[in-house]
Amino acid sequence: MEEIRRREAEIVDWKHASSLFIFVFLVMNICLGYIYYNKVQQSHKIDTQDEKTLSFTKENIKLPKMLPTKDVELNYVSGTSKVFYTDDKDKKKATVVSTAVNKTIYLPKIEAPVIAKALDSYIDDEIYEGSEYILSGIDRKNKRIYYEQMFENYPILSNETAQIMFEYDSNNMIKSYKQTYLDDLQIGLGKNNEKKQVIEPRQALETLYYQNVLHSGDEVEAVRLGYYSVSPNIEGQVLKPTWQVAIIHNSGKHETVYVDALQPEETILK
Repeated sequence: MEEIRRREAEIVDWKHASSLFIFVFLVMNICLGYIYYNKVQQSHKIDTQDEKTLSFTKENIKLPKMLPTKDVELNYVSGTSKVFYTDDKDKKKATVVSTAVNKTIYLPKIEAPVIAKALDSYIDDEIYEGSEYILSGIDRKNKRIYYEQMFENYPILSNETAQIMFEYDSNNMIKSYKQTYLDDLQIGLGKNNEKKQVIEPRQALETLYYQNVLHSGDEVEAVRLGYYSVSPNIEGQVLKPTWQVAIIHNSGKHETVYVDALQPEETILK
């Protein structure tokens, strides 16, 4: 009788042990399954992020050195073309001043540092608000040198109503210049024109890539932040904070495009 009771007790203990083992096994499986699920989800998240991040290196797109703009906040600016008196006697007015240079200015080389050394002091001393202009371009084919007007340390980009254009001859002598000037420049007023953080230059380039303007194998020659007008030839203008991007396409074609620095998703400016 005692033997039977002992065996029944062993059977009960075994059942308890088996049940406990099965329970622990199930808990371990649930834990391992949860860990596996989290790893899969995390891996999927990383893969998705990688897919959304454009690699300019993989696309063989060459980039220049670009400065970060983390703390740069800008907004729209308005201005009007200055009216100059071109003839004191007859009081003639014009928005463009054309003047012969009555001083010998020789350029040993048509290179930016040489040009700046030769012209900057002349511009400061002889040209209206000359200190507000900065050297921006050289057209060797047509023998022209361009200076852009600045506003609060940023250039007014590609604007014929805010520039100085010098002409030089075959002997590299400065002959004359034409000047235009945007007057009464002021930050736009109103609640809808509060200063906003400008996008990083990389985001501007991504916009160009996804809108099929920048392609694999292209080279980004330069990226500049400034103010740009979609109607640069009228007297009254509104200037947008804009990224100017100079591209050399893999076909050899040069192109300059403009991306809105506050709302890049809206459009590429023309």
